[in-house]
Amino acid sequence: MELFKFNVGTSGDPTVLERGEAINKVESIMWVERYRDAGEFEIIAKLSSGLGEFLPIGGLISHADTYEVMIVENHEINESNDEDPTITITGRSFETFLENRIVGTNLVRASSLITEYELPAAYTWTQATKLINDHIVDTTNPDDALGNFLGTTTIPGTGVSEARVIPRGNVYQKLLEILAIDDLGIQSSRRNTFPGGNPTTSTLSVFKGADKSASIIFSWKSGDLSSVDYLFSDKKLKNSVMVVGRYINTIVDLGPVNYDRRMMILDANDIDGNFSEPPTGASLTATLTKMQTRGRAALKAQNRVTISRTDISKVTKFQYRRDYKVGDLITLDGNFGQMAVMRVVEYVEIEDENGESGHPTLELPGE
Repeated sequence: MELFKFNVGTSGDPTVLERGEAINKVESIMWVERYRDAGEFEIIAKLSSGLGEFLPIGGLISHADTYEVMIVENHEINESNDEDPTITITGRSFETFLENRIVGTNLVRASSLITEYELPAAYTWTQATKLINDHIVDTTNPDDALGNFLGTTTIPGTGVSEARVIPRGNVYQKLLEILAIDDLGIQSSRRNTFPGGNPTTSTLSVFKGADKSASIIFSWKSGDLSSVDYLFSDKKLKNSVMVVGRYINTIVDLGPVNYDRRMMILDANDIDGNFSEPPTGASLTATLTKMQTRGRAALKAQNRVTISRTDISKVTKFQYRRDYKVGDLITLDGNFGQMAVMRVVEYVEIEDENGESGHPTLELPGE
């Protein structure tokens, strides 16, 4: 596994991502790429290797076989009387930098008057991209900007299009909430000249994996699966939600009634909590619309579980990055007549004294 660090070039800006030097003198490496949740890495080496100085906190690294960019976040040193000290260097994928930006910062800097940060009606992938760019590509607030990263998306098709008010919080957490609505992923990508890449700017790309469920089939009978857990349950699946604010509430139903209706409750105090009395007229209508939008998003984020966990065999013919990638949909052909389309949400690569290994993690996709 070939990892390398980016050098800080003549501009002095670490986000320019000029390719630097290979990361050597390691004892073990773990590199994890994920669909929506943050990827991560771990490098363990002797303290005498000098990797602590070579990979300073805040530095940026990548993997020769992927465009993913990760941030060095932690140095942990372990020493004892009878062994050479070791250093463990860890970090996460670049999009977690958005934890350092607060929703609505651009509005606050423009005016001290409290203003809701609202995303106009659009598909969720367009809204997610706007949320990113409003907080890192803002020429009116250059000190908040990242000059060499841009939020992008090329997702085709249609989806839910409705305005959303995003409450205060860090941008990364709110981004994940928007992505979950339509089961979208987020991926950092260093600038590159290959097809689909951006030759001048690194990107935070909102994407949806390719549907390869007809061609990539991991089969129990063929030996592609080494173990499978099955769970048949509707215990946590709800089809109706009561959205409750400070003054008002509303209910969103998906259709089933009587014995088949299963309800949940959702807090929305932040939507009407700024009122000094119950809203009426146009304010009431607007508030109910926001609450119903949140209720529909919560219901849509659920899924029914049949195959709950599986391990892919080491002898399967399908190879990561060649045949499928993080985010892609594949098919599991299990036992008990169970077939399920699953999303590759994680891929873990490990290199240590035992050699190199890798395995995917699969989950049912959101509806």
